[in-house]
Amino acid sequence: MLKMIDVLEQSLVQNFSESIFQATEQTEAQFHQELLKISDIDLANIVSTFFLNEQALEIAQHLDISTETIQEVQAGANLKDEAYITATTKIVAYCLAVETDAFNQVEVAECLQDYPM
Repeated sequence: MLKMIDVLEQSLVQNFSESIFQATEQTEAQFHQELLKISDIDLANIVSTFFLNEQALEIAQHLDISTETIQEVQAGANLKDEAYITATTKIVAYCLAVETDAFNQVEVAECLQDYPM
């Protein structure tokens, strides 16, 4: 199984883990910049690994990635292209959240307990 820590810069993974609970524009911009530094093949491997998950299409839709964009990304679109970088960022962030167990660290308000996650 592809490990994000093996592909991404240590600082990106560490900063992601530390800032997951701090939604700031600076953090988002830094994450975006770090993504652009990742080699195209490594980024393609991350996205390919994501789509190996049998629930990947459903997860991508929950991440607000359009069906058209999903199809184009799966067909080999340039993941760093302006039209696809948002989808790429969402996929990489999701993979990082799964790998760093961030979802289990989030406290869900009682009123949202029945909301599917």
